[in-house]
Amino acid sequence: MGRDPGDPARMHVVDDPPSEDRLPRGGGSLREIVMGAQDNLTTVLAVVLGVAIGSGEVRTVALAGMAAGIAEAISMAGVLYTATRAERDLAESEGRPVNGTMNEPIVAGAITFGAAMVAAAIPLAPFAVLPLHLAAIGAAVVSVGALFGLGFWTGGVTRKSRWWAGVRFVAIGGLAALGSALVGAALHSHEI
Repeated sequence: MGRDPGDPARMHVVDDPPSEDRLPRGGGSLREIVMGAQDNLTTVLAVVLGVAIGSGEVRTVALAGMAAGIAEAISMAGVLYTATRAERDLAESEGRPVNGTMNEPIVAGAITFGAAMVAAAIPLAPFAVLPLHLAAIGAAVVSVGALFGLGFWTGGVTRKSRWWAGVRFVAIGGLAALGSALVGAALHSHEI
């Protein structure tokens, strides 16, 4: 004898994706903010440190940093737009509901662009007011602080260890900056 389809023993519970009102503060755009800010902060820091060490010229550092920051912000906005669009298109083509926590593609791109532009200004700011050597040190210090802060915030939103998230962001950014600084030092010593 079969069980009644309404019998609780036969029912399968499917969790709905969290609604915007149940997400932690900032969670609805977490992906876009982290990708734009972490990527551009890391990239521009690496560029300005490498160029500062390699060229020794504030104007060259500023030009390279601004060009990298703008290009990266546009690129990341485009990536988030197309990736979000592809996720939505795939869900629709498979007849699945679109994830309710996912931003519209144009919104995802705009948030990423804004986060990336703000982040790009952080390592560039010291070069506007300090001599080259001090600006390079200042860029590293404020960028490490900003990376840690971004990681700390991300840990809070995701309800994971804020400290470890901050350290993880600093480690990733630090590795990129170190690599670029080594290239700058190698090129400076060989005067190519």
